[in-house]
Amino acid sequence: MHDILKAAGDGRGQSILIEGTAGMGRTRLLRHAMDQAGEHGLHLLSARARASEQDVEYSIAQQLMAGARTVLDGAGAGHEGPGGQASAPWEAHLNCPAPYAPHAAPGSGAVHPLARLLSTGTPLMLAIDDLQWADTASLRCLGYLMARLENTPVALVATVALGETPGDAVLAEVLSSFRHRVLLRDLTTEDTARIAADTFAVPDAADAAPDPRFVAACRTATGGSPYLLEALFRVMRLHGLRPDADAARRIGELAPVEVADTLLPRYDRAYPGAAAVLQAAAVLDGSATTPMIARLLGLDALGAADIVDALVRAGALTGADTVVGFARPVLRTAVLARIPPSRRDALHARAAQLLHESGAPAERVATQLLRVRSTLGLHWTCSVLCTAAGEVIQRGEPDRARAYLHRGLEECEGLCRAKLLRALGQIELAADPAAAVEHLRRALALQPDADGRADIRLCIAHALQLLGRPEEAERVLLEGVAEARSAEESSAAVLRAERCLLRELNHAVDAAVEADCAGVGDPLPLEAGATPGERHTRLSLAALRSSRRGEERDRAVHQARQALQEEHTSLDWRIATRTVPLQVLARADELDLALSECQALLDRARAEGSRTLLTIAHSMRAEVRYRTGDIPGCLEDARSALEPAGTSPSGHWSRTGQAVAAVVASLLETGELREANRALSDFALDGDVPEGAGFAALLFHRGRLRVACGHPQAGLADLLECGRRLAAAGQLNPAVLSWRSEAALVHAALGERDTALVLVDEELARARQWGGRRATGRALRAAGLLAKGLGGEEALREAVGVLEESSARLDLARVLTDLGILMRKSSRLGEAREHLRRAQSLAEQCGAAVLAQTARQELLVAGARPRRPTEVGIDALTPTERRVALMAVAKFTNREIAGKLFVTQRTVELHLSRVYRKLAVTGRSGLAEYFAELPESGSAGSEHPAERAWPDVRDGARDRAAV
Repeated sequence: MHDILKAAGDGRGQSILIEGTAGMGRTRLLRHAMDQAGEHGLHLLSARARASEQDVEYSIAQQLMAGARTVLDGAGAGHEGPGGQASAPWEAHLNCPAPYAPHAAPGSGAVHPLARLLSTGTPLMLAIDDLQWADTASLRCLGYLMARLENTPVALVATVALGETPGDAVLAEVLSSFRHRVLLRDLTTEDTARIAADTFAVPDAADAAPDPRFVAACRTATGGSPYLLEALFRVMRLHGLRPDADAARRIGELAPVEVADTLLPRYDRAYPGAAAVLQAAAVLDGSATTPMIARLLGLDALGAADIVDALVRAGALTGADTVVGFARPVLRTAVLARIPPSRRDALHARAAQLLHESGAPAERVATQLLRVRSTLGLHWTCSVLCTAAGEVIQRGEPDRARAYLHRGLEECEGLCRAKLLRALGQIELAADPAAAVEHLRRALALQPDADGRADIRLCIAHALQLLGRPEEAERVLLEGVAEARSAEESSAAVLRAERCLLRELNHAVDAAVEADCAGVGDPLPLEAGATPGERHTRLSLAALRSSRRGEERDRAVHQARQALQEEHTSLDWRIATRTVPLQVLARADELDLALSECQALLDRARAEGSRTLLTIAHSMRAEVRYRTGDIPGCLEDARSALEPAGTSPSGHWSRTGQAVAAVVASLLETGELREANRALSDFALDGDVPEGAGFAALLFHRGRLRVACGHPQAGLADLLECGRRLAAAGQLNPAVLSWRSEAALVHAALGERDTALVLVDEELARARQWGGRRATGRALRAAGLLAKGLGGEEALREAVGVLEESSARLDLARVLTDLGILMRKSSRLGEAREHLRRAQSLAEQCGAAVLAQTARQELLVAGARPRRPTEVGIDALTPTERRVALMAVAKFTNREIAGKLFVTQRTVELHLSRVYRKLAVTGRSGLAEYFAELPESGSAGSEHPAERAWPDVRDGARDRAAV
């Protein structure tokens, strides 16, 4: 543009046409050129065409000539025509010949006023906006002028909107006469980021740069249109949004109605009926084809096709030959928001009817029904909504399925309503067990079929189990057993087996239950006609019973493996007992297999969109990881499991106690005792502990925490209460929780050696009977610490040998430390150093900072020079420091981090200070740069380095709530 204006100022006439669709910035670029006219010595004449003035002759010419009065008046003073007569006023000579016509303008001797502009020699810039709306007479004048621009100091700059040009021959010839043409392209991602940064700039803000996810979302929503982008930003500022990941998720909901107010009338003027077509396309969304739009609006099919084609050329729509969509999604949102509610409701209802009649997929019809506020009362709606819910469940979208079923309940009655309530309850098991119970109970009241009632009762029992209400779950199953027996239905056996399994799982087994459940745990052969669910229940029950008694370890492992092979048939399938086989495998030291199955369960939970199953799987994997000695992994899984428990209106989940126990156990190993106590108080578990299987582990680790905090009596009380609860349920296996050996060490410290020895002897005997290496190694360690002389050394050496053959690295490190200390006290320093070096290495690998420091200190006492623990770099960060650092990179505030990690804001500040020191960075901006520069490994693709360093910071987990 600069070069063109400069050339015109130098006497070389130029013309340039700026082309672009509506909102691409044509007018802004023209104004920028107008601002530069004076710099090149050009006298500015401007005009703007309007659709409303298209039939007014010389509308554009008059706007141009109005600014040329001073030029013409000065140049034409005293001018005479032929015969010495004065020429007519210049206003009388606006009538122009057609472009390039050889004959002169009407009026003998008249000089064309635009030609007179050229003859004055005055440098000029003619600027015309929206040339497509110019009147024909003015277009002829422009054509006449453009043919004479050569070697004149004139620049003609005009804009034209693509897709809005009427089929006018004069306009077409004028447009083709421009020497230069510029087509405005969409803004790039970099352009979008720059505009966002300027729009939302906050002085001295550390995180002023827009989030890349926000930029990408804006670019997609607006299609790179500057006008739409600025309109979107205005709405965002009105809502107080910042350019971050939260805003990125909300962009699809924001509706800048000013866009519809501006563009719909404009398109309607160019193509009558365009506004209605855009409204229909917005309502139909993914189902908008040209014939369907025509039917929805009652238009002629060919007429609708013409309008759609014109809107595609105008850049408003895409896909004229297939599914019609919006080229810029934010335009659809704006159009939809501008439709009056009553008309929008009628359009959605009509669209649903038409799609159903045309045989469209159920989900497309259901999407329209979901947007209808009134009740339609049509017989087919219930079936369509139920079918659609099943389809989206297969894709792992339970929230959408839930919405379809809720809409169906507004339309349906009778048995159809029972079907919807049952499906809704089963889906809600994946996210809100309390709501599932409510809907399933209502379904049960409407369901006449015996098998259907039994299935509903199973779902209710599992929901109550998840909510930590096992007594109610058992009552539901017992009522079902009685009902099925009276009707002589086979479902009685299924309900009875499920009840026995839940009793085992809840540590609620007494003599009466043992008698009632006799024979239930016997596995059924495949040819017996049992369902996968019944086989899973019986196999899980048999394996869990063996595990509880501490008998037949190999058989229990075999049964657990068989149970895992049963096919999972639905989202809610045995959801409360799905991890029973994994518990058995963990207690039997089949930790690698248990980890693999936990990962498979997590993958399935994510694929199905089941938050409940995700919580259960994280809780189970936390336990397995703790047993292997993976302390950071255990802590991550436990906190992930607690996320829904902290926000659930249903109170404690059944896995809350187990997950909090894992948090406490992990923080004990890292030496973060205050944080461990904070976790207990945040979940109101620092006082009385609820009954239930998951809370026995909490008592166990809370007892260990209290001992570590210098309260041995209180810690011993927790350990003994843990043992009392387990013993009352017949839970004899020390592989579940080694409470006897932990209590024995506290008894010994309190001077009660005889009591301690009794507990250790019993635990060792039961561990050997079960055959689990970890349980045996832990019992041998306690025996070695209590024994005197050579017996203690032999027990510790045996413990090392047993644990060497297991995956329990942390327990091995602990025993090696104890053995090293014993060797050092026996003056066998060489052997002591060997054990302690290995113990330190294992403890550091496990993330057990306290044990690693103990081993290091003992090495110093033993005369060794142990390697210094890493003090700088990412490997120097403790698990909690690492988590705090990554959450800071993810732009959590200190308060949010404190809430997620159950610590105070002051603790977060201290962690960040240590992180900054270890990584040698300054503040959060330096922290973000550090993680951005981490080397990639593997096929990380486009993930942020922080996401690779901490896998939970990703989208699946790609938002702050998931982090």
